[in-house]
Amino acid sequence: MDAFETSDEIAQIELHSLHLRDGLHIPEQLLSEAERQRAAGFRSMEARRLFVAGRALCRGIVGAIAGCAPQALSITITPAGRPFLPDYPEIDFNLSHTRNTVALAICRGGHVGIDIERLDAFSEAQAREIMPLILSGRELDDIHRLAFEQRHKTFLSYWVRKEAALKCLGDGFLTDPQHVILGADDTIIDIKSQSQAKPTSIRSGQFHGEETNSFQWATAVSKTTVEPIWQHHANLASFMRFI
Repeated sequence: MDAFETSDEIAQIELHSLHLRDGLHIPEQLLSEAERQRAAGFRSMEARRLFVAGRALCRGIVGAIAGCAPQALSITITPAGRPFLPDYPEIDFNLSHTRNTVALAICRGGHVGIDIERLDAFSEAQAREIMPLILSGRELDDIHRLAFEQRHKTFLSYWVRKEAALKCLGDGFLTDPQHVILGADDTIIDIKSQSQAKPTSIRSGQFHGEETNSFQWATAVSKTTVEPIWQHHANLASFMRFI
């Protein structure tokens, strides 16, 4: 199947990650004036760098798909804070980042959400504190039945799948993540939401990135999808070939 070949039943997504190694320069000239002003408002240099990298990655790759220059791509923000493309409503995208890595999911034919986290994103103590806020009672019971060494990994898998689903809905954590009820594997049993773009296809997994870092990721799409293929970019030359 060619990239972004879709039907009424199936949507296809592309997944891209960009590793922000030390010394990697991401040109802010690719961003809009509003995005450059937003970037300038970040107090944290790390947060600013991740924002610039995410928007530059998005503009370069989505611009190539849409057939326009990266700088010409119009990106608007919903009241819930979700970016979308008013000139290309058939193309949906979503961004996520964790420390020095940004991830981009692009979908034609449906709504998409993505989340990515490093496997060491939470300490054991943090995970124990957060679990009751994220998981339903049944999910908490399932985790507590696991061997101790499996609980952290399982919780992180729940976390990324739920966040991807909520981002696909367009509400993010404005919707209680406990209301996203996950079944076995990558299925959704129920989402207590008024949104019309309910995820029907969740994919998740792990990959090993640069500097021995490992990541847990998940995507949620409002249609059935084929298995996505990651394209990992570790340097500017790899990224710039899409521009």
